[in-house]
Amino acid sequence: MANSYPSFEEIIEAQNKVIQMQYQQWIHHDLFSLQFWLLLIILLLPWFIWWKVVDKKRLFDILLYGLIIVTVATFLDELGTQLNLWEYKYDIEPLFPRMIPVNFTVMPVSYMLLYQYFRDWKSFIKAHIVLAAGFSFIAEPLMVWLDIYKLYHWEHFYSFPLYIILAASIRRLTQFLMRQQIQAKEKTPGQGS
Repeated sequence: MANSYPSFEEIIEAQNKVIQMQYQQWIHHDLFSLQFWLLLIILLLPWFIWWKVVDKKRLFDILLYGLIIVTVATFLDELGTQLNLWEYKYDIEPLFPRMIPVNFTVMPVSYMLLYQYFRDWKSFIKAHIVLAAGFSFIAEPLMVWLDIYKLYHWEHFYSFPLYIILAASIRRLTQFLMRQQIQAKEKTPGQGS
């Protein structure tokens, strides 16, 4: 009786074919397009601005917050694209099929700036409601209009609460981790500051 499902080797062969197709698409369609240059600017420029305005005294907790944002955003983006909820028609490189400029720059830089400037919970949540609205109802439709982002089984308003939940839950986690670090330092005898 023959297997009614693909073998591991058949899956690897199909993945290799898709990788080659993605590379060819990127070389002949994406590379040096208007969208490519826009995404490259989006990838680099916010980090230069962030470095100029970041509170260097709080660099550790701000970066911790941002790195957790990168991790979770990339995971959620991977999940959404694997489930064919959305996809990206352009990117700045051919092999990592997720939106690197958004996951590694726009989201963490935006979230870190709000984390830095809005220190109490009420102002933090209000700021993130505004940011979530901007991401969901301005940036995402703009990316669709620019033919970078393609929605399949997703709506922009689904993103709105997720952006807020992400910000609040990761802020709570970062605060917990920072308290743990402070407590550990206080319990360690003979440590200087």
